[in-house]
Amino acid sequence: MDETITRILTLLADSLLPITLGYFLHRWNLVSPRFTQALITFNVRVMFTILAFISFWKLKLSAELLWIPVIGLVITFAPYFAGLAMSRGLKDRPRERCAFVMSAMLGNTGTLGGLVSYLVIGPVAYAYVQVVAVLQNVLLILFCFPVCQKFHDLADSKGAVIKKRSFRELFFTWNQISVLGMLLGGVFSALSIPQPAAFDQAFSAFIHLSCWINFLPVGLLLNFEAAARFMKKAMLIIPLKFVFVPLLTWAVSSLLFSDPTIIRTMVIVASTPTAINAVLSCALYGLENNLTLASFIGTTLIFAIVLCPLFFLLWA
Repeated sequence: MDETITRILTLLADSLLPITLGYFLHRWNLVSPRFTQALITFNVRVMFTILAFISFWKLKLSAELLWIPVIGLVITFAPYFAGLAMSRGLKDRPRERCAFVMSAMLGNTGTLGGLVSYLVIGPVAYAYVQVVAVLQNVLLILFCFPVCQKFHDLADSKGAVIKKRSFRELFFTWNQISVLGMLLGGVFSALSIPQPAAFDQAFSAFIHLSCWINFLPVGLLLNFEAAARFMKKAMLIIPLKFVFVPLLTWAVSSLLFSDPTIIRTMVIVASTPTAINAVLSCALYGLENNLTLASFIGTTLIFAIVLCPLFFLLWA
């Protein structure tokens, strides 16, 4: 119980405090938009790279885990394609459409999904979640960022012919630098190079630091009035995130796994609200960030008030 309380308090400290601090810094005009953008860029290019290197070095693949990335792909791409279909009416507003798609696609897997899975099911569930989280971090860099870039270019073209970017321009930019961290960490793991014990403490410290750098820009960007204007549109994502994707994940997981622990963990992961990475991705590429903020606020509240108690009642 003490450890559970500690984890909950840590989650609150690493999420609510930086959001609150960022909000008041913004309200008091103590930071500039340029600083906010620099903070987001630093997190994507520096913190993501460090965490990717350490986590991939620690990752040990086994036959049992090989099917979990398949479920991770279902959890990620089912809402992506559904979001594209649902947002066809926004074709003439590419910044808004991409924000809707990213809000639908990206879930708060590693933080909320990991914590709730741990509290409801146990430590082994937390490990399963991290496999999906690692996959989604890879897709964030290699898929979501190029998608955001394309929608950004579409918005800038204003109906003109879109500049066709080369493979290098889409996939080899400074925003994808953390891929090198993933590759280097994977090589160290494959070569069975032991990771120094000090890295455990360093990784924990970097996780907390990354959370603050992740959530602080949310507060800096938070505009309740602007987000409220998009809340109705953002709420269209609710049945997609909390009904369609969890049911699809349950159906596919039931076919692939006999272990109920894995099935339940994947359902929890599939039910997570809009991720902070959706907010950061749209901010990084100048898309309609107020829509992602509205989805982040609305889906997180519903997840906390409705989904979390339901999971405890069913499986705790």
